[in-house]
Amino acid sequence: MKIYIIPIIVMLGMLFASCESDYLDKMAESDGYDDAAVFQDSVNFKNFNDKLIVTPLLKRHRNDTRPLGDFDDVSDNSISGADWTGVPSVLAATGDFYSMRTADPAVMANNGTWSRIWSLVRVANVCIKNIDQYPGSVKSRNRILGTSYFFRGYCYFELTRRWGGMPYFYKPIGADENMDVPRLSYQETMLLAAADLDSAAMYLEPVIAESDWGRPTQVAALAFKAKALVYAASEFATMQPGARNDLWDDAALAADEAIRLAEANDYGLAPIDKYYYIFKENEEEVYTKEILYGRRYDHTWGSNSYKQRYRPPGQLSGQYATAPNQTLVDCFEMQATGLPVSDPASGYNPQDPYAGRDPRFAESIIRNQQVVMGRTMQIFDKDETKTPATFGSTDLVYTAGQVSMGYTKTGYYNNKWMGRTFNANLDMHYPEIRMSEVYLLFAEAANEAWASPTQRNTACKYSAEEAVNIVRTRAQMPDVASKFLNKDDFRERVRNERRVELCFEDNRLFDIRRWYIAHLPENRDIWKMEIAKVAKDATHPTGFRYTPRLYKQRVFEERHYLFVIKLDDTNIGPNFKQNPGW
Repeated sequence: MKIYIIPIIVMLGMLFASCESDYLDKMAESDGYDDAAVFQDSVNFKNFNDKLIVTPLLKRHRNDTRPLGDFDDVSDNSISGADWTGVPSVLAATGDFYSMRTADPAVMANNGTWSRIWSLVRVANVCIKNIDQYPGSVKSRNRILGTSYFFRGYCYFELTRRWGGMPYFYKPIGADENMDVPRLSYQETMLLAAADLDSAAMYLEPVIAESDWGRPTQVAALAFKAKALVYAASEFATMQPGARNDLWDDAALAADEAIRLAEANDYGLAPIDKYYYIFKENEEEVYTKEILYGRRYDHTWGSNSYKQRYRPPGQLSGQYATAPNQTLVDCFEMQATGLPVSDPASGYNPQDPYAGRDPRFAESIIRNQQVVMGRTMQIFDKDETKTPATFGSTDLVYTAGQVSMGYTKTGYYNNKWMGRTFNANLDMHYPEIRMSEVYLLFAEAANEAWASPTQRNTACKYSAEEAVNIVRTRAQMPDVASKFLNKDDFRERVRNERRVELCFEDNRLFDIRRWYIAHLPENRDIWKMEIAKVAKDATHPTGFRYTPRLYKQRVFEERHYLFVIKLDDTNIGPNFKQNPGW
């Protein structure tokens, strides 16, 4: 297909232009290129391989306005405060995934991301093809080979969970080769990605120097292998014709292997009082131990990425920000009981809704009256203590009876990507996968594979229940209640735990798609908390009246379970087909 050849030639040229190395003046795919100059020189070969490291697979916290909100804004977790046509959350809410393919801010699903991922597949394949020419040490050779296998598997994982099953290329495709290649199934591609990640683990080291953070490790490779197998075992994959339904055991054993290796090499969960530092600022002993693979991003106070994408308008001097869904807020349980807020025994008071919640709530969500950067956030729709009543507040401004653009439409803002200091720059660390997720991957797979969440397979270190409770204990939450310790109820608790622990880390959309539940109203629509300032009384102990309301009915159809593939590439021939419904 054209995407594997011509666009990659152009992209490699752009990548090389940013590096200070003489051989980079000659592109690897251009006329007159001498491969010996790259692959028989250890420094040049390593520089070539480093394209996999220095080029972001997915441009998340880049220093501009894309994607005008959070990646979770195209799921049921949140929406962007920006609401004009072309904003990814607006397109997704209306079901216009077709336009997302050419929308520049839609970096989670557009043609540019599609092309960039394929370009990295080619770089990995070029490295693997030429590894026998490498003249350096065995240790550095293994690092190149492990990095290449890791990125080929990781790229295919990201391609597949976005666009479905793909042809799996083990070598760079020549211009004279057949480009009309049939697509494999979703499950088949995930299994091959898992095999590549397993190969990567054979060559990579379990621990790397802090100065090398951002490179893949053996632990990261095994963690992603487990994640790919969980996707291969999930409902969306297994409902396809010819799919296997016996992969949960493999997924659980893979996650157990990753957990054992990680724990043996001093990876683990940061204490709750350090939870903030997993994602922000420079406490290396915190984030390098929990984030198994990720990237750093530095943002000045005035940068578009910080000001326009995450920081709320009002007292925090932002512009658009991300507005979490009330259904996400409801997933944070009561700390004293460990029960969902919907449970009558939980202790939840709907008129004092934020008291006594899971400590991760304050770390992830900004709500009315929360202190952020030394400012008490005023996020209420109406002040009924005044006569006549007035609409809006300092951090939720109304214009002509409507919420002004940029301000939250749901009553909340995202706190996970917010710093603690006003007018200060912020260093972020974005986890592509971290230790808490590996425990949750194991818990999900083990619960599906074996008879009960309390049953421990003799080959594994933990039961499904124990693995989830490791994550909950770190959060200072009680163990999963005994009434949920059956397969069906525990499945829902694991899914809830993923939504809470991993919110705003680009997992939610793919979770509800792989579970085949994204079309259901409870996993589709956006709810808000309507907040009115009132006189304090026994009914309203906080001086506010809280009323949940449906804000937006989002559109999610069967065809939305996969994104639209770049049209040029589906026109190569009859074998490489567009996704169903597009």
